Amino acid sequence: MLTLKKLQEFKEYLESGAFIEDMEMRPPDGQAEMLDMIDLLFEICEKADEILSRHFYKKWGEGVFKKET
Repeated sequence: MLTLKKLQEFKEYLESGAFIEDMEMRPPDGQAEMLDMIDLLFEICEKADEILSRHFYKKWGEGVFKKET
C-alpha cells in the first residue's frame, strides 16, 4: 500500500525537476519505463475518482431520499 509520505516524496520529486533530469539521463527504454509509470499514475487517479464519485453520489442520494420521506 502506498503511504502518504511516499506520495508526497514523489510529488516533490516531480516538482523539483529531478524526474525530468533522471529521465533525460536514461536510455530510451528507461525513459519509456518512466513515462509508463506516469501513465499508470494517471490511470490510478481516474480509477480513484470513479470509485470515490460513485461512493459519495450514492451516500448523497441516500441522504436526499431519507429527507424527503
